Amino acid sequence: MAELYLDGSVEDIIYSNSENGYTVCVINCGGEPITLVGIMPYLAEGETIRVQGDWTTHSTFGKQFRVNYFEKKLPATADAILRYLASGAIKGIGPVTAERIVDKFGEDTLDVIENNPRWLCDIRGISPKRADSIHESYVEQFGMRTVMMYCNEFFGPAISVRIFKAYGSAAIDIIKRTPYRLCDDILGIGFEKADRVAMSLGFSPDSPERAEAGIIHVLNLAAMNGGHCYLPEETLLADSAKILGVAEKTAMVAAERLVSNERLKSFSIGETKNYALSDLYSAEVYTAAKLKALSDFKFPYVLEGLDEQIDALEERYGIKYAPEQREAIGYALTGGVTVITGGPGTGKTTVIKAILEICNILKFSCVLAAPTGRAAKRMFESSGKEAKTIHRMLEASISDNGAHHFSRDEDNPITQKVIIIDEMSMVDANLMCALLKAVKTGSYLILIGDPDQLPPVGPGNCLNDIIASNRFNVVKLDKIFRQAEQSLIITNAHAINRGEMPILNIRTNDFFFVEKKPEETLPLIVSFVAERLPKRYGADPLEDIQLISCTRIGSLGTKELNAVFQEKLNPRSPRKTDRKYGSVVFREGDKVMQIKNDYDLVWKRGAEEGTGVFNGDIGRITEIDLKGECLTVDFEGKATKYDFSQLEELEHAYAVTAHKSQGSEYRIVVIPAFNAPYPLMTRNLLYTAVTRAREMVVIVGESRSIATMVNNNRIPVRHTALKTLLAMI
Repeated sequence: MAELYLDGSVEDIIYSNSENGYTVCVINCGGEPITLVGIMPYLAEGETIRVQGDWTTHSTFGKQFRVNYFEKKLPATADAILRYLASGAIKGIGPVTAERIVDKFGEDTLDVIENNPRWLCDIRGISPKRADSIHESYVEQFGMRTVMMYCNEFFGPAISVRIFKAYGSAAIDIIKRTPYRLCDDILGIGFEKADRVAMSLGFSPDSPERAEAGIIHVLNLAAMNGGHCYLPEETLLADSAKILGVAEKTAMVAAERLVSNERLKSFSIGETKNYALSDLYSAEVYTAAKLKALSDFKFPYVLEGLDEQIDALEERYGIKYAPEQREAIGYALTGGVTVITGGPGTGKTTVIKAILEICNILKFSCVLAAPTGRAAKRMFESSGKEAKTIHRMLEASISDNGAHHFSRDEDNPITQKVIIIDEMSMVDANLMCALLKAVKTGSYLILIGDPDQLPPVGPGNCLNDIIASNRFNVVKLDKIFRQAEQSLIITNAHAINRGEMPILNIRTNDFFFVEKKPEETLPLIVSFVAERLPKRYGADPLEDIQLISCTRIGSLGTKELNAVFQEKLNPRSPRKTDRKYGSVVFREGDKVMQIKNDYDLVWKRGAEEGTGVFNGDIGRITEIDLKGECLTVDFEGKATKYDFSQLEELEHAYAVTAHKSQGSEYRIVVIPAFNAPYPLMTRNLLYTAVTRAREMVVIVGESRSIATMVNNNRIPVRHTALKTLLAMI
């Protein structure tokens, strides 16, 4: 169906988001008021606009026109110009000044503002400086119009707004001359989109600019999808040539050109030549050098009496530390870098508590952090000391193009002497580098994690590389303590990790398995989550039970499970407001997860107010305000408002993937066991899912699928340089 066009003057601005241009307004279209919704930045009452889009029907507000493209038309009559200027659309002009200007210049007013702004000085109260400011504001607005019109051929309005904000009125010239620059500068524009623009502008398929952008694209994909910090030359050239449709020699010349202008770094490991994005390579180089500096630091004093302090703690709490635990405590408080690893039930929390107790006695200041909000919360609950996300500790912010900025760095380091980082298996190369930049030499850095869990979502494999380098004090806690031995969750987790089948035939403990065919699995899972577990154990199906799947797709993937459980646990109701975003319907009462770090989101908890919601945080939608175009999510008491244009940051969380569950802990975990794509059916994925449970694990499905995962210890190779770099210095 062809899109429609409407022309009219803006009568009322109901809602406008200055950040992304999302606007709800009413226009007068031939005497008929029509509500428009869509991205229409810098719109003001009195303006005449042409919009392109289609009609929609809102469940509450009725018939609306959804705008896909718009352009402003200059108001033509003196009355229209007066209304436009009086609306405050142009900085420096209010209602009184607008009337004075229009009284003097009439229908020529806008031409004067654009081409002869100093004539405005004839108006009482307008200085030359103010006249220039009025001119700049006017030109900026209509520069936006020109850019939006040009970009409409290639991009949606949201990306067009980002382009204008990045480049201003020079945007069109920049796009025409260097279209591949868009990949680097504009969030949401990848190589494919920039390539389409370039091809339409007549760039040659074998142009140097295209080849360079394609190589950067291949390395970015490798980092995002495979966790690689570099690629071997053979792999990079073959993949780049395939994507670009050019000879490998063309790709090689482009790669060397990128090396010469320092966008790539080439280096060899053994006889293999490799290429890395310069920033990512620099992150690994910095990490290696800083870890060595921290480890080599000679403290100006020697701590004595640690054994006596540990003995005193044993007596105070009536416990007996294992030799490995005593060793870990000693290393942590005498060396610059200490790594403590171990699976569930091996006493990592006990070690952290002891370190904190002794630090308190020694008057050492401490800070605790973890990669995600839920992991930080677990750290706080187990230690009794405040814990932050690493991003929060580093006082992170994010730029318009999605890049992170950390206020804590070498010039403004972390002030505490002892820095304890938990869930280190989740920390990627870039975050590790940012963390170490904020750590002063002479600090005690204690890294805690389980290397057998899934690797980071981002590039790098820091924890495993640090351990494998054999350059630091590493203590592996492998003794399962008596209390933990009574838990089938713990014993089965360790069995899985050893490559042994978990015990599946005991139903009197905290680990249950029910054998079912694939077509029978989902109905039983629904019964367990919605009825049987809540009835028998008093578990809230939304707060206490978490579904974890190994994949997003398929009948037992998170996408389908979320749709099923939304309908089961939070069905449509006249008392609940819905909002559709793409193919997803958000509803009041829904369980949702934040899927990216957003440092600017404002939350309120009573009189307390703060900013920042983080990847992995789970909450409930408490209100959807259709008129205000926003919804509110309660994250454990923190009420957070989302503009509808920000809904890409949320997804349903009735079911989550094992990757998304990392760092979290749930009272009861329910896992479907089914035949998923083989690369996802891995031992460490099953191990990660099982170890998320605090009180109970329920697995429903096929035992042969569990066996496949236990036996599949295939760990995809990650090309990382950290281990090699640590060995070289």
